[in-house]
Amino acid sequence: MTGIITVVGAGFSGLTTAYFLIKRGCKVRVVEKSSRVGGLIETIQTEYGMVEKAANGILSSAKLEAIADDVGVPLITTRHEGRKRFIYRGKPRQLPLNMFEMFKTGARMATHATSLSPRPFESNSEWGKRVGGGAATDYLLAPALGGIYAGDPDRLSASLIFGKATLPDHLRSNKPEKGKLHGTVAPPKGMQQLTDGLRAWLESAGVDFVFNTDSVDIGANDPIAICLSANAAADYLREAAPAISDALSAIEMLALVTVTAFYREDAATLNGFGCLFPRDQGFRARGVLFNNSIFEGRGPAHSETWIFGGALDPDIIELGDDHFHELIAAERERFYGKRDESLALYVNRRPSAIPHYTIELERSLTNLPAPPPNIVVVGNYLGRIGLAKLIERAAVVAEHFRNSP
Repeated sequence: MTGIITVVGAGFSGLTTAYFLIKRGCKVRVVEKSSRVGGLIETIQTEYGMVEKAANGILSSAKLEAIADDVGVPLITTRHEGRKRFIYRGKPRQLPLNMFEMFKTGARMATHATSLSPRPFESNSEWGKRVGGGAATDYLLAPALGGIYAGDPDRLSASLIFGKATLPDHLRSNKPEKGKLHGTVAPPKGMQQLTDGLRAWLESAGVDFVFNTDSVDIGANDPIAICLSANAAADYLREAAPAISDALSAIEMLALVTVTAFYREDAATLNGFGCLFPRDQGFRARGVLFNNSIFEGRGPAHSETWIFGGALDPDIIELGDDHFHELIAAERERFYGKRDESLALYVNRRPSAIPHYTIELERSLTNLPAPPPNIVVVGNYLGRIGLAKLIERAAVVAEHFRNSP
């Protein structure tokens, strides 16, 4: 591909797309409507410790490790005590099923051994109950996937979530290849260290960043990578690809609220990655992360991030900060059986945090037409959610441009 490729959006997907384009010998400029890179990813350093406004880490992969090595950003792995995951059923449990339920689940899975894969347009609840039964669905599958996708289990597409959906070739994304590190990793200074490192590396490679603008002079056939949210991408594609624009504009987005709370060293704690809350357990939170147990250097105070919202609780984004103080105090007291006063709370509201991975989205993506050959789209609404999978999509997009005339 000759000429300059314009990457629209300097969030994580835009930065990684620009990175792979440069690695493949392309000339690149990045256009961003705000004044900073990183999009939702932002790390705040406070007197009590680190606050992540979006992802607190990323699943390691060979491509991620190569990027981090290139841009000079180290990656730290999850602490040993942070490998434990809990689900609340009367109390935090690593295995929330009793022996009888485990036996029933195993027997049911054995019965469906030849049909364990989700069927097209099968909901998460339908698939879980078909192959694992009600208890496994309610106390394992639904809370686990709810912690990632924040969706309604009766509407979530099992095929999309587990990568079994039949999507068109132009939405192709490779499966992440394992690297030397395992599990969730993060830079020692927080996720923004990675996006800032990418920006510095790209600038040193000759990439021109244009900030505070959402309109640039792009010819009708000029190559462009649209790395924006679904609605913003729809606006860019209104004239060039109206059918795609209509499909993207119809994608349902979910609101999330994350509240990072700091406590004194003598506060009640639980060592582990975090705990998820099934809907019948009486908590409004979807889950809580135990930040000090996950990565080193997240203090000095004890730090937890409580997660609210999603498809089943969209109105919580309207709550004021004082309400979150009261809500977390009450839920935390019930969780630990002990009341601790917080040193500080940092409330982060994201009205359009993630796409709702519904059966409707599966149908839409299955029939999504290809964009014009000079246009590619990168986003977590295209069938792959998570930063590690965005990296894989960015690499495929860069290869598309390298192979274009």
